[in-house]
Amino acid sequence: MNWEDLPIDETRREIRIEENPTKAILKVVDYGRQKLPSKIWNEFENMNIEKDIQEAQTWLNQNLKKYSDFSGIYLGLDTLNMEEGQGTNLEIGLSKSCDPKIFSDEWAYECENYGESHLIKGLYEVSDSFNNQEKWTSEERNFTEYLIFLGYSGIVLKEALTNLKIENDYLSLWGFHDGDMFFLTQKIGNINSVVTEIDL
Repeated sequence: MNWEDLPIDETRREIRIEENPTKAILKVVDYGRQKLPSKIWNEFENMNIEKDIQEAQTWLNQNLKKYSDFSGIYLGLDTLNMEEGQGTNLEIGLSKSCDPKIFSDEWAYECENYGESHLIKGLYEVSDSFNNQEKWTSEERNFTEYLIFLGYSGIVLKEALTNLKIENDYLSLWGFHDGDMFFLTQKIGNINSVVTEIDL
């Protein structure tokens, strides 16, 4: 698999500019289909993103209230602990040492507080597509797992964060807990921005 073919820049742009989350994920799926033509993309066209946004918003609100002294929010994807829908696929770290005006990820490697992890259910519900060796090739499975985990979670978390009433100035990062990370949202004063296209 050629990792350079992954439409990461297009996905980050879609997360930033598309206001309708359902349209956003369908566009991400279409970007993937253009790069890797396959019927596997049909598996991702009916995910219940609105429900996942609401559940993520509730989860974030609980953690941010519990650890209210924060300026950085780290959101790390983990594809290995979903445990047949009873586990989690997203961890949260909250940092007090982040300067939200500076686009750096140094603070994210050792947060002062780690909250309760969360399951984005839509990602579990399509996880068989990432593992079905009889139906899909390893290239199809690896390509779609990376893109759908990243794109879908980015849309869900962007919507959840921007819908919350957060007093703190903060910078958030999201991505794979043991791999690629990207900026997500930033709040400075009354200005709440989606900053996915800014590079580390």
